[in-house]
Amino acid sequence: MLDLTDRVVLITGASSGFGHSAAAKFAAQGARVAVLARSPQPLEELCRALRAEGQQGLAVPADVGDPEALAQAHASVVEHWGPVEILVNNAGINVRARSVQDTTLEEWDRLHAVNLTGAFHLTKLVMPAMRAAGRGTIVNVASRAINFPSLLSGVAYSSSKMGMWALNQVTNEEGNPDNIRAILINPGVAATPLVDRRPAPPPMEVRHQMLQAEDIADTILFAASLPYRACIEYMNVYPTSPHVG
Repeated sequence: MLDLTDRVVLITGASSGFGHSAAAKFAAQGARVAVLARSPQPLEELCRALRAEGQQGLAVPADVGDPEALAQAHASVVEHWGPVEILVNNAGINVRARSVQDTTLEEWDRLHAVNLTGAFHLTKLVMPAMRAAGRGTIVNVASRAINFPSLLSGVAYSSSKMGMWALNQVTNEEGNPDNIRAILINPGVAATPLVDRRPAPPPMEVRHQMLQAEDIADTILFAASLPYRACIEYMNVYPTSPHVG
């Protein structure tokens, strides 16, 4: 497995859920972890907790759906620590409207800006330095909705995550010759704040049977820690219980 000491990791959607847990796990391995989300307070709290453990954390608040803010956040990471070697495109949102008829154009545009365009933009920003270094890892956190698009996930969310699959494939085709790998991780239903956006949020007893944030964080860490000769291009991670949706 790779020694992650001082490798620069940028994780989006790090204020809660998968991203928050992944940041703690990478930092515990000695990585320099930059955490990005729209709300600065939870990022600062996370970084204070990391530093209290003697670990390295950098808060870079930005809206993933805002290209200028995203470019500035990336530049801040590079200025502070140097080029990003591991990018985790984790940020994702959903809307309460799930059908074609009920989803507004504004909801569609905003969701795709965060879930897909933001991932594309950051991939585009980090790849030149990865190519120059001769290595790089991009982890794209997608969804079970890639395999089973549905009204439960919603038309906008499902299409954005299927778009991430295409982004991942093309990134590998372009990046593999330069030792850049893209890894697509498709979590099944997980007990994160995103399930509260469902029209009927699941009860607590059901959430205990769902995937937990640390399960996906461990998966991200494992995939990114493999030697560069190995690329897990596509990984499904579902709850063992078939009854949690």
